[in-house]
Amino acid sequence: MYQFTVTSWNVRGIRSQAKKIKIFDYVSRLNADIVFFQETHLLKSEEKSLTDSNFNKIYNSCFNSRQRGVSVLLNKRLPVNIISSVIDPEGRYIIIKVVIYNKCFTILNLYAPNNDDPDFFHRIFSELSDLSADSSLIIGGDFNLALNTSLDRSSKCSNTKPSRSAKVLIDYMEDLGIGDVWRLNNPTKKEYTFFSPAHKSFSRIDFFLSNNSIIHKMSSKIHPIIISDHAPISLTLQCDSNQKVSSLWRFNTSLLNDSEFEKIIRKEWEDFLLTNDSPEISPSLLWETGKAVIRGKIISYSSFKKKQEQIAEKTLEEKIKKLTEEYAANPSELLWEKLQNTKLNLDIILSKKTDFILQQLRYKNFDYNNKSGKYLANQLKHNKENSFIATISNNSGQTLNLPQDINKIFRDYYQNLYSSNLNPDTEDIKTFLNKLNLPQLTIDQKTTLDSPLTLQELQNALDSMSTGKAPGPDGFPAEFLKHFWSMLAPLFFRVVTEIKNKGYVGGHMNTANIKLLLKPDKNPMLPSSYRPISLINTDLKIISKALTSRLEKVVQSIIHQDQTGFIKNRHSTDNVRRLFNVINMAQNSKKKKIILSLDAEKAFDRVNWSFLLTVLGKFGFGESFIQWISTLYNKPKASVTTNQITSQSFTLQRGTRQGCPLSPLLFAIFVEPLAAAVRQNSVIKGIHSSISEHKINLYADDILLYLEEPQSSLEEVFNLINSFSKLSDYSINWTKSSILPLTKNSWNPANQNPQHPSTTNTIKYLGLNISPNLNELIKLNHDPMLDKVTEDLRRWNNLPISLLGRIASVKMKILPKINYLFSMIPLKPPKQWFQRLDSATTKFYTRNKKPKISLSTLQKNKDEGGLEAPNFMHYYLANQILYLTEWLKPKEYYNTWLEIEQLDCKHIKLSDLPFITATLKHHNCFKNPLIASTLTAWWKALDITNVQLKISILSPIWHNPDFKNKKTPLYLKTWEESGITHLQDLFENDKIRPYNNLTQAFDINKSNFLQYLQVTETIKKNTPLDLTTLQPPELAIYMKKISTKSKKLSKIYRALSNTNCNYLPIAKWEAELSITPSTDFWTEICCNTFKMTKNTNLQLIQYKVLHRSHTTQQKMHKMGFLATDICSQCTQNTADSYLHALWLCSPVQHFWILITEKLSSILDCRIPLSPNLCLIGDLTMLQLPANQSQSILAALAIAKKTILLNWKDKKSLNINQWQNLLTEFISMEKMSALRKQKKITCFEERWTPFLIALNLNF
Repeated sequence: MYQFTVTSWNVRGIRSQAKKIKIFDYVSRLNADIVFFQETHLLKSEEKSLTDSNFNKIYNSCFNSRQRGVSVLLNKRLPVNIISSVIDPEGRYIIIKVVIYNKCFTILNLYAPNNDDPDFFHRIFSELSDLSADSSLIIGGDFNLALNTSLDRSSKCSNTKPSRSAKVLIDYMEDLGIGDVWRLNNPTKKEYTFFSPAHKSFSRIDFFLSNNSIIHKMSSKIHPIIISDHAPISLTLQCDSNQKVSSLWRFNTSLLNDSEFEKIIRKEWEDFLLTNDSPEISPSLLWETGKAVIRGKIISYSSFKKKQEQIAEKTLEEKIKKLTEEYAANPSELLWEKLQNTKLNLDIILSKKTDFILQQLRYKNFDYNNKSGKYLANQLKHNKENSFIATISNNSGQTLNLPQDINKIFRDYYQNLYSSNLNPDTEDIKTFLNKLNLPQLTIDQKTTLDSPLTLQELQNALDSMSTGKAPGPDGFPAEFLKHFWSMLAPLFFRVVTEIKNKGYVGGHMNTANIKLLLKPDKNPMLPSSYRPISLINTDLKIISKALTSRLEKVVQSIIHQDQTGFIKNRHSTDNVRRLFNVINMAQNSKKKKIILSLDAEKAFDRVNWSFLLTVLGKFGFGESFIQWISTLYNKPKASVTTNQITSQSFTLQRGTRQGCPLSPLLFAIFVEPLAAAVRQNSVIKGIHSSISEHKINLYADDILLYLEEPQSSLEEVFNLINSFSKLSDYSINWTKSSILPLTKNSWNPANQNPQHPSTTNTIKYLGLNISPNLNELIKLNHDPMLDKVTEDLRRWNNLPISLLGRIASVKMKILPKINYLFSMIPLKPPKQWFQRLDSATTKFYTRNKKPKISLSTLQKNKDEGGLEAPNFMHYYLANQILYLTEWLKPKEYYNTWLEIEQLDCKHIKLSDLPFITATLKHHNCFKNPLIASTLTAWWKALDITNVQLKISILSPIWHNPDFKNKKTPLYLKTWEESGITHLQDLFENDKIRPYNNLTQAFDINKSNFLQYLQVTETIKKNTPLDLTTLQPPELAIYMKKISTKSKKLSKIYRALSNTNCNYLPIAKWEAELSITPSTDFWTEICCNTFKMTKNTNLQLIQYKVLHRSHTTQQKMHKMGFLATDICSQCTQNTADSYLHALWLCSPVQHFWILITEKLSSILDCRIPLSPNLCLIGDLTMLQLPANQSQSILAALAIAKKTILLNWKDKKSLNINQWQNLLTEFISMEKMSALRKQKKITCFEERWTPFLIALNLNF
């Protein structure tokens, strides 16, 4: 058992020697290992006054007067290693990252302002965001606020409302998963840390915050208020050193960039094979032993490197200690000089380490900041400690909180879950399956699946794996195997061959580690509320992935279209569209109809392997492929990790592991016989259309049943599933399943069997709230989503991210959620809903300030002067038009919902709807709200792209409400059967076909001339029969073209967003610069903004300059904030216009002269002193290679950054500042290029002249 104690105390000044003695004496009595002082009131020159024999490491933050001041003191007995520190220059806080007892902590001592200042806490937690990664937090000090006004203030205090600062702090506590240590240990107790003589009141404003994951190891105490008007408070952290912490090793992928490491590993593997590879040793044993040897070598190498890095520091520390002792015993000038030089050498080493860390942080900020990806996602992440399980309930309902007990509960739970008490007879399974009409694989498909796995297939499987994923128990991620594949592949291929031949995966290859994720809206106290993710070893995953690649090519031929989960080219949107069509169809029926939503209990985890293998045989899979599946499920093992504790492994007896590439497809095959049994059971009555019956929808284990005659149908479903469960281990939780009545009196709960599911007004399906009244879908789904999105945006508002980062945040975190609703629910939300969403995103983009660039401009394409912020209305339209592209597909692509919608269209084909005008509003099809929504979206899209909805050559002739003869749409059956269906059939060589030509071309009876006249005259009444005026809209042609393509949503959205206009303030620029260029010129200017660098900060500077969004004195005058618009930074006595501020102002003009001269010297060519080039980036006046043109633009953007940094004091502008910023930028560009390897050549081509001229050597 070890422990350490942190004491925090607002001392209200520690300058007096007498007071200092009293304070340190008391701190000593409290046995403090770490001390936080606030309000030291020390000047920089007085820092040494805190020196004490017990504290050998002291950090101070002093203010420029005898105010504020915080200090952190570390006791010399504490085994502490300092990693980094941040000292606030204003005397408010100190942050130190330390390692204590081999555990990493970030400790923060703060003294908050005594006024309500929420920005202080935003700044503090922004500082913490990078430093606190991979460490536990301990935050203490004087917060100058009460978290709970009813408990933390005495009754004499009248103010009961929490301050703005308190609200912000509470938000951060929730986001970061941290809590008030004393309060969590004393939920209702009243005790105070501060007495206010002026108000004669007490409050608890001094406290500690720490991670919820370690608070159970902490105790906190408030001591008497003595010496100061604040009480000292203490926190003690205890940890059982015998606790079994997870020892799972994980390869550090950064070693792959170490050439020395690569040579060592390759040599080690070569020597290992040379020594051990022989016919007597099985390839599997050799492989597992080889992994162990390589793992040991990696650990040894990493340890050696770490020791090498520390040896110089330790040597110097020992020397300093010895010299200090010698000098203390016998002071001399020589010893003093040696001691100071040694300290200087150590300081140089530490400074280099600090500089390296800062450089890495600057690189991350340069390359990843404000871009979609992990870096930004971590900033937005909510509740970073949600993987920690603080408490859990056992089977008796007892609450356990010790990590070892929690781990045991989960191990027992999963061991029981994956144990099968069912051992069905194979003949019984076959009897059940033989009653079903199941499809069979073809001979070719079977042969392909049964052929031996090739080395190329294994490599393809490895190449397809994502990087950055957690490895299995062996610790080797995909990156390691990819990097050393040429070295490892020969032996691994032998291993795969041996596994296939022996039918067993040896060693630890088939062991997985189970990590847990809490399911949304589930009780965290129950083990069943967590989703188990099996981390499988990469080598086994390669085999599974290769088999999956084969299986996914044939699975569509044996799995019915009712199942859309994880099947290639099938989508959950098909299920939902069908569901809504069935609901709509039921509204017009008097028959009793219900939807039964089934809740499968741990469906993936209860798959019986005997049943699965028998089903594979029934579908016609060959012996070899079935053997592969049998081998992979031959005594696999798993362990469970919770709170960094890993259990003993146990053997699995059933289930498909969530994390194995094969699992989704195997589950689809496993559950298909149940779906087939439902479809083929005549007692179970589905909901009928005029031509078909709809019974079942499946998305993996999410199942809906559409039932008529619900009483008898439900009983048969109940019996069928019970029969299926006895053979397969599949189980339905009937109490969590639900019945949704679709028609009045279709189900009477009073008469139902107690075992039947309960009746409900709504059901949850694929994350959507479903009602039998389709008009309620917006209220049930879109409104709650909008509230959640608004709250997320509010929570992120004060994060230190730029406009580009904010747009990226919305696209990464908000847009997918909104798009999901748009893709699933065709009904259009009201105008106010879109307005609220746009308002919330605008406030987020502008940090609640008045926007300088309109939202509509930000939503435009980058080459049009926008930043491609999402236009949610356009995304809604694009998602609806996706369904229209399904209408346009050839018939072989038809889905079940298409069949229902075609019935509502009667004689008009779905594929013809986009080419008929708004007369469709009066057609029967428009009564279907799904068709109506899609058509309305289509018409709106045409309007947005400035296209008139009109008759075209693609318009149908028959049953078209646009072509009516005596109020009846045209229809000639013989003509239709002859192939005359659309207006284009009436034309040849751009002219209407003469009657004789038409009869010959389509083999029509020549006695039909009157019909010919009737058709042509009826059409002429509505549109001239002139081919030039009958061309279909380009958007319609494009939709037909992409109807069978992938990634259609983004293509449709781009088609709606392209305006071929530019939204820069072009008129102002052209007037001031006296230019009249083409639109293409401004398009190129916009594109150059994002081509010159990948760094978003520099891109944004240039973007804002192009939009003239910086505030000048002229603008301030117009807004009424200044009495005059005359520039105060030069003697020209002229208005401070935008051009003046960035170009004509005397100090700015002088600065630009120096910049262009310097650039001319660097590139050995004339760089003109022109605002066209320097301000807007007009490259037409330069004759330079493309790469160097981009470097010129970057250098000029940095010059504009320099001007903006000196915006209020332009007389301070100097070229040295620009050169320093440019040097830093080039340094970051090189680091970025080196990290991306292939980019280094491009970097050298672009920046070599600068490196030479500026004498830069990074």
